[in-house]
Amino acid sequence: MGFQYQLSGKDLFKSLTMIFALLLGLGLALSSRAHHSFAIYDSENPVKMSGVVREHRWTNPHAAVVLTVTSEDGTETDWVLDQGPVNMLSRQGWTRDTLNPGDRISVEFDPLHSGQPGGLLQSWEFTNEANVELTGAGTILRGERPQAVAMADEVARNFNGVWANASGGIHFDTLNSPSRRGQTPPLRPEYQAQLDQRWADADAGKATTDPTARCIPPGFPRFLTMVLPGEILQAEHQLNWYAEFAEATVRVYLDGREPPEDLVPSFNGFSTGHWEGNTLVVKTIGLRGDTLVDTTGVPHSDQLTVNMRMTKVTPDYFEVDIELVDPVVFTEPWTTTKYYSRLPAGEFVQEYACQAGNRFEVNAAGEIEVNFE
Repeated sequence: MGFQYQLSGKDLFKSLTMIFALLLGLGLALSSRAHHSFAIYDSENPVKMSGVVREHRWTNPHAAVVLTVTSEDGTETDWVLDQGPVNMLSRQGWTRDTLNPGDRISVEFDPLHSGQPGGLLQSWEFTNEANVELTGAGTILRGERPQAVAMADEVARNFNGVWANASGGIHFDTLNSPSRRGQTPPLRPEYQAQLDQRWADADAGKATTDPTARCIPPGFPRFLTMVLPGEILQAEHQLNWYAEFAEATVRVYLDGREPPEDLVPSFNGFSTGHWEGNTLVVKTIGLRGDTLVDTTGVPHSDQLTVNMRMTKVTPDYFEVDIELVDPVVFTEPWTTTKYYSRLPAGEFVQEYACQAGNRFEVNAAGEIEVNFE
């Protein structure tokens, strides 16, 4: 039998292993259903099929295999099977030529609840050619926090580099809860009811509105739960933190400037920072109220203030103590700590043009629909 690939689609997000795991000695990372659209797939009733690859769509936010399947009566149907984003697949050894038109493969996938000819690819194998070597490496790191080491001030205050989320999950409070549903945001009753409804809809197979389903930026502080790497470019007057996912940038002004009086709320807000010893203290205000705290759907208002304390633990590892203060949505501040690990030399942030291949649309009822064009 051919090579069987087990980290497509949901498992890619569910198990995103760290990049260069053997080198870093770290473990697995994520909880299931990390993406906004996964509730539309029936993970309880996987389907197996064989067919011929008609097209391998090599694009973000999801690559996809278009598989032509011939039924017993000779009818041909094209099935569109989603994968993870190109940025992750490429770090696992995939290229746009891993699958080509004419390749015969057998697949297992989670079908769409709607009954449309599509699904979420879980595994596949060639039926007409030799094995393919893929690494299975992802970009989220997880492991024990390293022991703090003494550093010169110029090292401790230098965050330049390409970094990956080392917190072990993509929900906000990974410090106190290894699972998304285990975290306990201090929500006021009406906002807790909203979150409960989102989870009920997801359990029923209905994907509720998430701005990223329309390739709208995730916003801040969701930015901090990055799935893909980020790069920090730091100067004396400003620190720019760029996230590969959604190509978002948080600018932390270090020159003492005040926010404008007529500050317009934005996806990533207005951030100012100052040094307390070798810890960078950052305050972010001016955030839009129509984004989410994290992928679980925790809401916030435009009165949210995000306070951060960024501290280097070692030259290649830093932690961020985070406090969310929202007098409209939260009953008290919500705090956690996140960790980021430097990626090996040679790693770089890739382009992530979400709109280029997005097939997910949100209808008037707030439900996700898939465009098969």
